[in-house]
Amino acid sequence: MNDNRKFVADVAAFADKTADQMLRVAKQSIQDVVKQAQTPVGKGGDMPVDKGFLRNSLVTSVRGSTAGEGASSFVLGLSSMELGDPFSVAWTADYAIPRHYAVGVGQGGGLWRDKAAQRWPGYVAKNARMVR
Repeated sequence: MNDNRKFVADVAAFADKTADQMLRVAKQSIQDVVKQAQTPVGKGGDMPVDKGFLRNSLVTSVRGSTAGEGASSFVLGLSSMELGDPFSVAWTADYAIPRHYAVGVGQGGGLWRDKAAQRWPGYVAKNARMVR
């Protein structure tokens, strides 16, 4: 009878490596999207920034629980994220929704979340190439 323990161990190691790579791609891609969304108009992004209150109103949730609040809260959320966990960010400033959709405002910017999210496939492809 053939001893297939090495084969089983190799498959398990491959599965672990693949799961680790998928998590790295997911985390880096989420970070790329949030950073893009948080980039001010003055620095080539789409978020209107005056004093930074809108950026600092970011709230990050992982698995349905708040992981942090503030402009960099997504970093804390990513540190606790596991493969398959729901991850979300939201801007909670009173004017975030009207400002996002540029309703009744004269400044540039708007749709920062949507425009950043549209880049998701490109970020995933780039980050997948990096982990290979």
